[in-house]
Amino acid sequence: MIIANLSKKYLESQFHSIRSNFFEPKIECYIADSKKEIKAAQRLRYKVFFAERSKNKLFDLKSFKKDVDQFDRYADHLIITHKNSKFSKTQVIGTYRLLQSKIAQQHCGFYSSEEFDITKMIAAASGTNTLELSRSCIDEQFRKKNLLQLMWKQIHKYILANDIKTLFGMASFLEANTENIKVELSYIHKNFLMDESIRVSALSNRKVAMDTANLENISELSIIKRLPTLVKAYLRLGAKVGDGAVVDPIFKTTDIFIHLPFSSISEAYLKKFI
Repeated sequence: MIIANLSKKYLESQFHSIRSNFFEPKIECYIADSKKEIKAAQRLRYKVFFAERSKNKLFDLKSFKKDVDQFDRYADHLIITHKNSKFSKTQVIGTYRLLQSKIAQQHCGFYSSEEFDITKMIAAASGTNTLELSRSCIDEQFRKKNLLQLMWKQIHKYILANDIKTLFGMASFLEANTENIKVELSYIHKNFLMDESIRVSALSNRKVAMDTANLENISELSIIKRLPTLVKAYLRLGAKVGDGAVVDPIFKTTDIFIHLPFSSISEAYLKKFI
């Protein structure tokens, strides 16, 4: 029943089509292959994560207008570009950061480990290539075009090309006061907690309990409607979550950990969603 409810109409069923007419808009999705494109993705991240939420701007990023960290250098950057016509400027309107474990373990580690203890999960996945997903965002003007599904089609191809066995990362609620989302956190914790043998847990000095609300007499559908789009997408695909949430004081978000073995995604659902 839970997965059935998550599979209903909370995400668009069609992604924006790519058009070839010179005088019509064109949207493409691919891995950035130049520093210029990566910088454009970083500027979009700044715009979405900080400029849209103007009270949360970072002083040290103010003059650069880019969201940049040490993991960017080693990751692949999936981008969506938009051209209003053949003769207009190309804009980056969506991005997703992809960091393979075979690279991260040699160079920079994982972004998720700044908030969560992922030791057991990484040990259990030893000998396989896993993929950390992060920094997902879409320009505000294009969020009704279901570009998330378009990005996931490309991530699926990336998974197959690089023999990825497991996907993981963090997903966020745009809320720093966990009291305001305690029902949603409790629902996720109750129904989607990772198996204990590989369970990820929020770092003890930052951990916020997720199971604090009484869910009796609360409609499941009403809770699902309030979940962030990306969280719903992960759960629909079969993801589980770690124990505990973390409040990010810089981004003013509440983060949860997402774990998604590729094998847990059904073939039927891949065809439907991806």
